Amino acid sequence: MDARSDRLTAIRLMEGLVTLGLILMMSNALIGPVLDPEQTGGDSNAILRLMWLPVYAAAGALALLRAPQMARMWFPALLLGALVLWAALSVTWSIDPGVSQRRAIAVAASTLFGLYLVARYDGRALAELMAASFLILAVGSYAVSLALPSLGVHSDVNAGAWRGLWYEKNQMGATMVYGALTCAAAAALSPGRRLLWVGTLALCVGLIIMTQSKTSLLALALALGLGAGLTLMNRGPAAAVALIWLGVTLGGVMGGLYALAPDLLFEALGKDASLTGRTDIWSAVMAAAEARPLQGYGFAAFWTEDSSPAKWIRHQLGWTVPTAHSGWMDLLVQLGAVGVALFALALGAAALAALVRQGRTGDANWAVMMLAVFTLQIFSESFILAHNSLPWVLAVTAMGRLLGPLPVGAHSAARAPRSVSRARSAAAPEPEDRLDWSTPDRAPVFGRRGLAPA
Repeated sequence: MDARSDRLTAIRLMEGLVTLGLILMMSNALIGPVLDPEQTGGDSNAILRLMWLPVYAAAGALALLRAPQMARMWFPALLLGALVLWAALSVTWSIDPGVSQRRAIAVAASTLFGLYLVARYDGRALAELMAASFLILAVGSYAVSLALPSLGVHSDVNAGAWRGLWYEKNQMGATMVYGALTCAAAAALSPGRRLLWVGTLALCVGLIIMTQSKTSLLALALALGLGAGLTLMNRGPAAAVALIWLGVTLGGVMGGLYALAPDLLFEALGKDASLTGRTDIWSAVMAAAEARPLQGYGFAAFWTEDSSPAKWIRHQLGWTVPTAHSGWMDLLVQLGAVGVALFALALGAAALAALVRQGRTGDANWAVMMLAVFTLQIFSESFILAHNSLPWVLAVTAMGRLLGPLPVGAHSAARAPRSVSRARSAAAPEPEDRLDWSTPDRAPVFGRRGLAPA
């Protein structure tokens, strides 16, 4: 029995470390500025293309290791799998079949890893594992920015803005927004390590400030406000009505400001009326999309170097446009209206589930906050079906949490009186700070002495 317990300990410890490594890889930290300074995505970089193959194999191995748990995620897997399958089928009509095929494999592995995370780890375990990953990324970003400013600080048009371990400041800003939200959830779910995760949250917020990205700060504020509001709504109908009224009022104020004084709103966001040239790109992209409205030009094929429609857009705008700077429009030119509809179906189903299952997912509203930020970001960033991308992995994980099976006891807890629910929560013992893997279904989280069970 002791030998079997030791084997289980070793396997689960290795599983946790491999998972941590894959999360760090999906963040693309250091990969862009060091190995892919031209942002080719690996198309002309043999090292990058070979480097990701073990990552895909590891993601597949983890999913196979937890096949029974993965099977329970059949509904979100069905919705997201239809979108990934459409991306794979686009190879048959793509203007660059080779790129579409490689990227389809990559995004399938990224999506599989996102589903694995939600299938394998409960709300607390996942929050702490992800928070530990963001702690490593945050500390690394501070170290690079302070010790090697030539690598970690912009010296171009964004001179002085920190970019940390990433190619561009907006990448670090977006990543640290996810990190701050994850640390907030980890602090709420793990009282014993609350000080650690609050400190990590502060590190993430500090990096967001140093990127000088007002959009990232706004996204963070809105998501944290949403999470706090949802938590307060559970206190009773009066609080729920008051918060809904406040939300509608703030929305009306923002809408009125946009209608009556748009320049003031754009100035507050650090943008101009063209959203830093994005509206010009969007007009050109929509014109190109009209040629292939249903199928698009093939997954990840539109913005390749030899793409004729991309060359036309770049010629029209007079600079090397890398993407549409809109997830929805990039999806439209890649996979057409069918691809947009499939993604909208998955996102809409997750949003509906968030309303129906509010407060019952056992993750301190982590999934709702993640999906809210992702939905906001894809209006100006191309994160939908982004291969080897942490934002896409987290979006898949959030949708899986909302659409997958509820935690054990969620139904009874939802029906129980509030005082009883609080009593049950208060009676729940704090896990000991030691290695104990004797219970197969207990998920590893990071403790003070290593990986400890949730």
